[in-house]
Amino acid sequence: MKKRILSAAIAFMLGGMLFAGGFTAMGERAQAAGTGAVNINSVTIGGDSVNVNISASDLPDSDDGQYYLFAEKVYQGGPAGNPVASAPIGPSAVMSCALGYNTASNHLYDKFQVAVKQGGAFVPVTGGHYITNPEALAGGSAGRRNGGKKGLILDGAKIGNGNTEVVSLGVQQGAYNINIADVVGGNGAITYNYNGKTYGFDSGYMSQYDHVVRVSSSQGMGLTMVLLNPYARGEEFLISPHSRGGLGRCPYYMMNTSEEKGLEYLEAVVSFLAQRYNGQNGYGQVDNWIIANEVNAKNAWNYCAVADEMAYAQLYADSVRVCYNAIKSRHANAYVCISVDQNWTKVHNPGSYYSARSMIEAVNYCIQSQGNIDWGLAEHPYNCPMNWTPFWTPKSETMVSYVQHNQDTAYLTMENIEVLTDYMAQPQFRNTKGAVRPILLTEVGYTSTQGEEAQAAMITYAYQRVMTNQYLTMIIFNRQTDAAAEIAQGLAVGLTRQDGSHKLAFEFYQHLGDGGYVQRAAGIMGIADWNAAMHAR
Repeated sequence: MKKRILSAAIAFMLGGMLFAGGFTAMGERAQAAGTGAVNINSVTIGGDSVNVNISASDLPDSDDGQYYLFAEKVYQGGPAGNPVASAPIGPSAVMSCALGYNTASNHLYDKFQVAVKQGGAFVPVTGGHYITNPEALAGGSAGRRNGGKKGLILDGAKIGNGNTEVVSLGVQQGAYNINIADVVGGNGAITYNYNGKTYGFDSGYMSQYDHVVRVSSSQGMGLTMVLLNPYARGEEFLISPHSRGGLGRCPYYMMNTSEEKGLEYLEAVVSFLAQRYNGQNGYGQVDNWIIANEVNAKNAWNYCAVADEMAYAQLYADSVRVCYNAIKSRHANAYVCISVDQNWTKVHNPGSYYSARSMIEAVNYCIQSQGNIDWGLAEHPYNCPMNWTPFWTPKSETMVSYVQHNQDTAYLTMENIEVLTDYMAQPQFRNTKGAVRPILLTEVGYTSTQGEEAQAAMITYAYQRVMTNQYLTMIIFNRQTDAAAEIAQGLAVGLTRQDGSHKLAFEFYQHLGDGGYVQRAAGIMGIADWNAAMHAR
């Protein structure tokens, strides 16, 4: 694969700002004291303690010859409060403090920073670094439900109550959305004690989510839950202060890690959900959590007024980090994923819609610089255009030029999905163990408006592309049943019509992987060499 130069913004950050922990809450570099070059090498949980390992290639100036360790909230940009530990200045040091898990002094979500005293004031010599092994708290977690890659966005009206449509379809991976605002408030009948406070969560909404998760688990499916943050009157504190100027205009907003109340609620809600659905409490099991939706399209799906991409990426990385620590501390085997769309390099509106590739780069940098964790990637490789299913008979030459088999392609679709896995296989994007991160195709659909044969063939083709690519964990098709709002956009993507009748795609979905149906799809698409068309990885 041809080596590609990073985007200008990322290259600048890597070249000029790669420094001992990187960014504060708004993406700004922490300033070093004196001439010291001090690094936080790791922040890990060990038993009931947090252990911080540091090294220095040049010792910083100091009033008293001591390093001081601070535990800061996500939104704090420098040493705050009193130090939690200290050690003599030297080429290396280990400092420890009590974790205080699930108490008012819980440090699970805190950002650790090392400072020295200069002129009587604490001056940081590193950037912030987070705990990177929250799974150490999870104990014996349930195993993942890895029954296969064949997925579907579920129709809530068809879950349980004697409906076995997903069973007849052979669905192996289901997907559903959960709104943070639904959990918070309401009747407050479910009490949850966390970090020294008692929260009241809504039993009505939770009974609906419980039903979805419990039934899906009982039917043998793995389940992916997309965690979304809509606006609800009276719950503005759940939304980032950088996003409140758009209240009521957008479906979803940046989660609030910038204020005390919003951060505490986010920690509590996600911890509550992760514990409830960890497969050990009778409510069923969620294996994959997607944090927000298509965040590169920020003004459409994760509204935030911050226009600078790196600053926006840092805010999103903060929310991913909080959710990751909450989820992994309750279910060590769960995947926690960032979400991007199919616009790989094409930027629609600078400042409000970034490319998926540059967003992955930015988020990856923010997370790595503050303590790398094993996040996964959720991608939505719709066709280009989305409302045109038969890519083998292109709608226009312009659309053909947008989908190429190289890293500079404008769009990612199932036709060139190997571009994504080749990209994520590069060393700089691998996880903490050197492996390619989980890549989940959590939303992709094909309309039947160009004919039911085209839709059925495309589903078969897309599934086979996933089955011949070892790096793709699953494909979740949109959707079980046609939705009126999508039909109005030319996206009749359901396997069934609104009246419940089956399309041809229903039959083909049932038989995904069957050689006879693959041959039928190849004939519809005019593919003579099916194996070559798979671009296997």
